[in-house]
Amino acid sequence: MQKINPQVFRAYDIRGIYKKDIDENLFRKIGFVLGKKGKKFLVGYDIRESSESLALALIEGLTLKNSKVYFAGKVPFGLCFFSGSFLKVSKTLFVTASHLPPEWNGLKINFGDGEPISSKEIQKIKNEVLKIKKINPPKKIFFAKVDLEKEYIETLSKFFPELKKKPLKAVVDCGNGSLSLLAPKIFKSFDFKVIELFSEPDPSFPNRPSEPTFEATKALREKIKREKADFGVAFDGDGDRAVIVDDKGNYLSGNEIGTILAKEILKEEKNKKVVKTVATTMRIDEEVKKEKGKLIEVPVGHTFVIKTVKKEKAIFGIEESGHAVMPNYFLFDDAILVPLKIAQILIKKRKKLSEIVEKTKFYFTETLSFLCPDEKKFNVIKKLAKILKRKYKKVSTLDGVKIYFDFGWVLFRASNTSPKIKVYFEAKTKEKLESLKEIFSKEIEKCTKQ
Repeated sequence: MQKINPQVFRAYDIRGIYKKDIDENLFRKIGFVLGKKGKKFLVGYDIRESSESLALALIEGLTLKNSKVYFAGKVPFGLCFFSGSFLKVSKTLFVTASHLPPEWNGLKINFGDGEPISSKEIQKIKNEVLKIKKINPPKKIFFAKVDLEKEYIETLSKFFPELKKKPLKAVVDCGNGSLSLLAPKIFKSFDFKVIELFSEPDPSFPNRPSEPTFEATKALREKIKREKADFGVAFDGDGDRAVIVDDKGNYLSGNEIGTILAKEILKEEKNKKVVKTVATTMRIDEEVKKEKGKLIEVPVGHTFVIKTVKKEKAIFGIEESGHAVMPNYFLFDDAILVPLKIAQILIKKRKKLSEIVEKTKFYFTETLSFLCPDEKKFNVIKKLAKILKRKYKKVSTLDGVKIYFDFGWVLFRASNTSPKIKVYFEAKTKEKLESLKEIFSKEIEKCTKQ
């Protein structure tokens, strides 16, 4: 790879195809830009084939600036960011491409407490990296190898002491991703009866995609019913998102999990502030209103959720894709917390998860994608904003264009990563959802064809 592709510096992290968009030379430069004499950094990496060499290149760059480096090695997301927080580092750097296919890799950069750096900061790093013509690796690299697995598991045990009182039966689908390294061990530490699925780390993701979609979790859904398990969980590639499947095999996405968790956390806490993205279900708004709390809506992106949770001292943050933030435990979005919190709710309520799901009202949601060239998509959103503001009473332009109705909402957003405009729909009935889809698909088709 000769030339750096500036497109790898994205809104929330750095991502690209290994040896095409990113390589060790780029990561050495990033380490050099981030590094500072005397500053402490923690570096960890996921299970991808290219991750170790990219992590070492990052350490080379940090070493050139005489930074103090802790090296966590191959770890899941949660243990990496726990280690950085435990050691009170300046920044934690995790080499990962999250849920993307095997040929991809990238880098997540968070402050020591787990708060991700902003888009502006990523752009600053990009500008500095692009200025560097050539950088030679140091003759030696210096780091302190750390292993805080024991401390991490002990901390989780203190967070959820009731889980040992009534161990549950859970199917744990690691998808051959980074949580294969640790998730079964964590559940067993709580004396759960654990049925493992795809828990051998394998960077080729041979059994299912690293994104735990409904289709990808077929084996999990079937296994839960066969084994009569209390619930199941499927993790994404690096371990910052989880989906839950109840005892009847019902798949719960970010919206459903967010509603169940918000409902419970609002009852537990005096502080009633909750953060959610504009694309997340209005069921959470209703739960916050019921508890006389305060709802804060933010643009799509877990970075916005975490930053706002921290700034507003909120009790919970959720993104529709499944990133959940429970700051009473960690400020970062560690996916292992989701099934542990669900298990805690089941034990406290002495109910089956399917009973809780049946009693929790969910609405109808759908997301459609419309092709639109990168150079055109943001102008289309601006045009839509003008048209829709004239037609409808309640319109928000916080992130794209969102139109609110008594029975639901519609959101138009330009994709940050591809030449598409995404349209999110939610309605209280299936009929209303179909009506919204018909009306607003015509609006977007008109604008994208012009």
